Amino acid sequence: MLTTFIEVVLKDGRRFSGRADYARGSPPQMMTFDEVADKLRGGADFARWDKAKTEAIVATVRELESLKRFSELAALLRK
Repeated sequence: MLTTFIEVVLKDGRRFSGRADYARGSPPQMMTFDEVADKLRGGADFARWDKAKTEAIVATVRELESLKRFSELAALLRK
């Protein structure tokens, strides 16, 4: 288990603290497909991928279980 502690101190001296025992995305706190897709979009945007390509990847992964050939996804992931 990875525990994260955080404390924020405001300019007026007030302190707020908290703790999270599980990160978002870990088994006890799974991410939804849309959250994972948004995370991919953020990374793709940072890498300056074409938005249409990114959306094609998201759409293909959304239908992954019905994909007839993995090569369709592999082709999208190539540079």
